[in-house]
Amino acid sequence: MHNAFLGVKPAVIEWRQYDSEKHQWLAADDSQDQTGQLAPYSPSFDDIYYNPQDGIAESTHVFLDGNDLEPRFIERHKLPESSEFHIFETGFGTGLNFLLTAKLWQQTATRDSKAKLHFWSIEQFPLHPDDLKKAYRILGVESEYSDKLLSRYPDALPGFHQLQISDNIVLHLLFYPADKALKELALPESHTFDAWFLDGFAPSKNPGMWAKSLLHFMALHSDHGTTLSTFTVAAALRKPLPHYGFNIEKRPGFGRKREMLTAKFSEKELSTPKPTLATDYIVARPKPNKVAIIGAGLAGCSLAHELHQQHVEVHLFDEHGICGGASNMPSLVALPVLSTDHNAYSQLTFHGFRSLKAYIDKHPELAQSYFAHQLSNKKYSQHHLEQYQEVYAKQNWHREKSWFQFQTLQVAEQSVQALKLPAIQVNGKQFCQHLVKDLGQQQLHLNTKIDHLSQLAEFDHIVITSGYQSSSFSCFDNLPQIAPMRGQLTTLKAKHSHTTPINHDGHIAHYNGRLVIGATFENSSDDSIRRENSLKNIEQVNRRFGFHFTEKDIAAEHPGVRATSYDRFPFCGYFNQIGHQTLWLNYGFGARGLCFSMLCAEVIANAINQRPSPLPKTLLSRISPLRV
Repeated sequence: MHNAFLGVKPAVIEWRQYDSEKHQWLAADDSQDQTGQLAPYSPSFDDIYYNPQDGIAESTHVFLDGNDLEPRFIERHKLPESSEFHIFETGFGTGLNFLLTAKLWQQTATRDSKAKLHFWSIEQFPLHPDDLKKAYRILGVESEYSDKLLSRYPDALPGFHQLQISDNIVLHLLFYPADKALKELALPESHTFDAWFLDGFAPSKNPGMWAKSLLHFMALHSDHGTTLSTFTVAAALRKPLPHYGFNIEKRPGFGRKREMLTAKFSEKELSTPKPTLATDYIVARPKPNKVAIIGAGLAGCSLAHELHQQHVEVHLFDEHGICGGASNMPSLVALPVLSTDHNAYSQLTFHGFRSLKAYIDKHPELAQSYFAHQLSNKKYSQHHLEQYQEVYAKQNWHREKSWFQFQTLQVAEQSVQALKLPAIQVNGKQFCQHLVKDLGQQQLHLNTKIDHLSQLAEFDHIVITSGYQSSSFSCFDNLPQIAPMRGQLTTLKAKHSHTTPINHDGHIAHYNGRLVIGATFENSSDDSIRRENSLKNIEQVNRRFGFHFTEKDIAAEHPGVRATSYDRFPFCGYFNQIGHQTLWLNYGFGARGLCFSMLCAEVIANAINQRPSPLPKTLLSRISPLRV
């Protein structure tokens, strides 16, 4: 379990109260939490997170006033066109700076403003939501923004977490060590920040936060007029800043601090990072005109939705109609893959699950269930499940107290131990139709087969999302190959008292009051119904749980063919330039179609539109179609 979560751990804190006579921060008990003098204290860094007497005033003075945000916000809101204001913070801590910034953003907004605030913040040791809530109560900053933040605050898992706080405020939490976050952020070459909040514990107590790699990153992603502010005037920061193009200015500090530092960026020529497979997701491209998507299953419908949301004209082609292939299942269940070392595949599935959950949170009517139970099976022994429970329970805030905990279930004649996991169950066709409901009929080219590029001459971007048939397109050369993996679900004329999904060597779920069981796995591209597959599904659950189902209980059968890559990772990203047309691939999801579909849609749409990627560079390299 070496470095299982890339150094990201829940913060260990103590609540302290300042003793003015002893000039020390002393341990505080719960009876003191109404005094307004409490502050969270980090034993690791021997420092408090904020000044409990004047925390709001200090943050306002150093960061909001230090970056002249109020007049800049007012001017930004006056712009007639859509725009974004990006702020980057080096230590999220309690989120106080974010809450004050969000409040000021809304206070300065006009009714017809088209501006959005994007607030980016690094945190290696996230605080528990209960401690955040306590801090907000003590500071008096409870608001709709703090409520949204707490309700959407992610577990302590490494990665990029995007939280939609309001229609015009997005919080990007980067749960990584600082140096790792800067290396992993996949930002377009043209992406710049408007302001930098250099926060976090002091350079003397947390030197890793203030490394020269941070200054290099800042110079790469600053523009004329980009500002910076920080509470410290330490020489380790003050002296190198001019070398990186920042004109520094000392200003009066807050309270007992005599000075603080501000700066404004002018210009600096710097070498850009060496190209990698992740570079294809962030290189400069012409603004998209029209995008053609070939394939209207989970991958294609998700991408069509995302591009439409980003105001790109998108057209969806499929010779079988919406959700005509393996996506057309009565029950699809997405859940993240666990591993004792939280490996790259696990990280990708957790990112994918979060993207799906963000969509489901907006449309809860689509979800049949929000969790599943994992039983031991041929792949995961009971010992494996116990290891996973130990590893992931430590990183989970336990809002749903039974997640990553074992429960005893009564399934037919068997009493079984199951690990309860976050999951989402949907109906495949209903989900796909919902994704494309806002597309006009002229954008849906159903029952249309693409045989030649000349059919798509008017499109400047083409995306292949046709599942197991994707690599066989005759009009495109050398596409990455996939292995077709046939599977079949079976709906039974029966139901069970336990209605949420159960994973064993297959799975059991409910849809429309009936049991859905399966699925089979075969190396085949035959998508016809096979009765022997349903009998195998029945025999499997009868043997495992003591059911007594027979062939007479079969109500419906649902075959499909999964597209599986050689390494299980999807092919998602740029592939080739064919004349004026850019070719993208989005297939090879295997049995994780629902889990990967929304994430991969955002990856490609953001790359086409020159927006920051939702994935770290390490994972982008793992899903690049050019890795083959």
